[in-house]
Amino acid sequence: MVRIAHTVALAPVPRPWLVDALGALTDLAESTTARDGRVLLPDGRQIPELRPAEGRHLRPGAVYESTEGAGARKGAETVRITVEEWRRTRALRLAFTGSGPDGDLIGRAALLSPDRPDHVELSVRAVLTGVRSPLSRFDADAELRCAHWWKAAARGGSARRPPLRARLTCGVARAEVAAAPRPGRDRGDREVAVTVRLRGRGPLRPLVSLGLRLARRPLARAVTEALDDAARDWNARVPQLTALGPEELCGKLLTER
Repeated sequence: MVRIAHTVALAPVPRPWLVDALGALTDLAESTTARDGRVLLPDGRQIPELRPAEGRHLRPGAVYESTEGAGARKGAETVRITVEEWRRTRALRLAFTGSGPDGDLIGRAALLSPDRPDHVELSVRAVLTGVRSPLSRFDADAELRCAHWWKAAARGGSARRPPLRARLTCGVARAEVAAAPRPGRDRGDREVAVTVRLRGRGPLRPLVSLGLRLARRPLARAVTEALDDAARDWNARVPQLTALGPEELCGKLLTER
């Protein structure tokens, strides 16, 4: 096993802002109607590139489709979203599939207690085209415990279980990621300690583990560079979003294509 640890500074997402934003987005979704193959806002505007395909609007079993590109031509990307549960006091659960020139994916996403964000779950399975096996298939899942995240971000200290955990399995290797925040040093930023564990799996586990150890330095460099790039992107975008009120946020999401 190879263990890589790195810390990045991230602009925070205030809990009150997220609660208000999720409430506004849920209100917006519940104010829409599905009619004549379109999803419409209360003022009659159509939500771009989204159409109902099956079931009753926002009821379990409802299916929506979105296609990027001209019609169903070669190279278009198609996404299907299925509502599994829509109860804002309990959970929002969605299943999704996607297909395009780069491959296919299937997954599920869940937000527990949307009115008081408590727990986020995500799982994805993908098959990539143009990539040799065993790297053409991977499974990923992630879990975020929101209340524990904000508590750690405000108070710091070690957590028995990191609030954010993710796992990626690809061929003969597996990566496990854990992240925990603590108060930052500058202007309310958060420092997030990220730990990545890489290990082999399956019959070739001993050989893969040996290869990972031999390649530890370039792997560590690649992981830290990727985390730093992600942090820069986060810090460039997130403060712009958290500066918006709920109505401004909804308007921005509807106008961006």
